[in-house]
Amino acid sequence: MTLATQSDAKIALFDRTFDYGQLPSLIGFHLRRASLLDFSTFPEEIGDRSITPLRYSVLEVVGANPGLRQMQLAAVLGLSKPAATLAIDFWEARNCLSRRRLPEDGRARGVHLTEEGEGTLIELRKQVARHDRALTASLSDDERRTLQIVLRKIIEGGDAN
Repeated sequence: MTLATQSDAKIALFDRTFDYGQLPSLIGFHLRRASLLDFSTFPEEIGDRSITPLRYSVLEVVGANPGLRQMQLAAVLGLSKPAATLAIDFWEARNCLSRRRLPEDGRARGVHLTEEGEGTLIELRKQVARHDRALTASLSDDERRTLQIVLRKIIEGGDAN
């Protein structure tokens, strides 16, 4: 059976029976594969399929920056305004975030953790750290530190453009 006649049901993500041409020589290809691995195992490790890396990131950034405006949150996480709104709505429905009027601008609202949100964030941090260790379990501590340094350099180089 040729690849062209192989059943779609039997094709796995990044199936090794396919030729990927130049892609395996590209860093971006490997970053994408690693990202997909991270995103696909995240909900299972967290134990809640509705909590995605994006939703966790929103809770983490709000926890570190109480009163952040929704537009600021979208900007620092690289989200569209609708995506930020949906993520905030998700946590608000779980009583983890609240929108409050900002004293300096009565029309604007800042996003804050609730008491429930603080507890949820503490638990999620433990689970996310465990997930991160599992994701990089094949790396030594030195390799893990090196990977973080190299990725930061790539990001900082991209930010300079």
